Amino acid sequence: MRKTNWIKKNWLLVAGLSFLGVHLGTYFIQRAAKNSAKSALEIKQKDLGE
Repeated sequence: MRKTNWIKKNWLLVAGLSFLGVHLGTYFIQRAAKNSAKSALEIKQKDLGE
């Protein structure tokens, strides 16, 4: 009898973890972009205020 592949046996776990990984990665990228845009705007307003 052939041994079953780990991914074939646990495909739902792999799919779920991949789903979570993609969404967490997207969340952190969006957060970093938002913070970067906010700090750039603060620098711009600070320069205009002087």
